[in-house]
Amino acid sequence: MAKAGFRPFHTLAVVGLGLIGGSFALDVKRLGLAKRILGYDQNPDHCSKALELGLVAAASPEFDDPLRTAELVLLAVPVRSLPEVAAQLLPLWNPEAILTDTGSVKSPLLQVMRNPEFSGVRFVGGHPIAGGERFGPEAAQSELFRGKRFILTPEAHTKAAVASRVRSLWAALGAEVLEMEAEAHDQIFAAVSHLPHLLAYASIDAIVRSDRPEALAHSGAGLKDFSRIASSSPEMWADIFLDNQTLLLDRVRVFQETLDTLTTAITSGDRDRILQLLQNAKDSRDRWMG
Repeated sequence: MAKAGFRPFHTLAVVGLGLIGGSFALDVKRLGLAKRILGYDQNPDHCSKALELGLVAAASPEFDDPLRTAELVLLAVPVRSLPEVAAQLLPLWNPEAILTDTGSVKSPLLQVMRNPEFSGVRFVGGHPIAGGERFGPEAAQSELFRGKRFILTPEAHTKAAVASRVRSLWAALGAEVLEMEAEAHDQIFAAVSHLPHLLAYASIDAIVRSDRPEALAHSGAGLKDFSRIASSSPEMWADIFLDNQTLLLDRVRVFQETLDTLTTAITSGDRDRILQLLQNAKDSRDRWMG
């Protein structure tokens, strides 16, 4: 049942029926936040599976006339596909509808949405801080967003009613909604999300290319915990790395400086310097987790 005070949508469309889009559709339906959910995914198998699982009422690999009835369209596709997909929507766009997204990088799509051809589109960006290593419609999880943060990135000209409608939708899904400028979002998540994913992938690659690639078979919980996110979709993360390239590379350079400091200290046998760096990192994490 819809949360008290929330006005359900009649028709809502989800573009991209993977973990995020599928989980969104699952809970929108479960909570009665929309009477009808349309699904779109360029992979026909994803469309068939989403229908089989009951995530959506209709699904198609191509945008079709029913899209004109959608009051809100959620783009849950890889970040590098967002501008192209947004442009493909235009011939069937309902000017009264709201367009939003779930991308992990905000600034590039915002730049595109400022172009004249999108002047009639009521858009506000968003990013749910939730996910997992599995992907596809089968990965959809009930209550994936409950208790998680959702970052809303309105601009100065974003209509208050548009931002409010999207904010209330994610709040009804159980998310804690925060507002942030797109550039600040991309700087923060380059550090706390994009860099850690890069390091997880790089660490596994370094192990399997070592003199003892069989070492993975002997690893304990520490490596499994640290590298868990390296099981995420490579296609999705390649796009994120490239879309947030400048800010991510800034974080990579800072990490490289730390790595160089540790390398020098280990090479010279400087135990005090090693301890200082490790203690600083431990104290910082303990305060964060505290």
